[in-house]
Amino acid sequence: MDELLKALPSLIGVVVGGLITFFIQNRTIRKQQEWDRKKLELDKFYKDEDRKFQAYNKILQMDGTYRIHTIDHHTGDGELDEKNYNEYIRPILFDIFHLLDENIAKQVNRIEEIYERQYVMEEANPDDDERLSKHYLTILQLIKHEFNELRKSKEKIKRHEL
Repeated sequence: MDELLKALPSLIGVVVGGLITFFIQNRTIRKQQEWDRKKLELDKFYKDEDRKFQAYNKILQMDGTYRIHTIDHHTGDGELDEKNYNEYIRPILFDIFHLLDENIAKQVNRIEEIYERQYVMEEANPDDDERLSKHYLTILQLIKHEFNELRKSKEKIKRHEL
């Protein structure tokens, strides 16, 4: 019994030390898991952003290559070429629709609503060409704005690295 009493402080020290080690390791593991989760989320965000900007770049390229939108220089009226829009621009937009910024997605939806209404009613409203033109030009403007914002953020990063 005497020996047990002499060994008790050592035994308590081992148990307390083991518990402290357990809690520290547990906390360290949780922090590592949290950091890994945040890193995965950030990696996914950057991959999605890269994919979105590649698609935006492709849209601008298609817009410059094909006659997606024309403006009558005499009247100033714009017209969205439905065939070229549906063939070249629409597939790109819908491929990344889940990544689109809200304002761009709204413009895409408005174009879709007009085309859907025209299909159901089997005729166009007098102001459809103007509205389609406006929504498409807004999409292009918002894409260009996104590129400008990307360039600005890259400049900020460069300045902070120096």
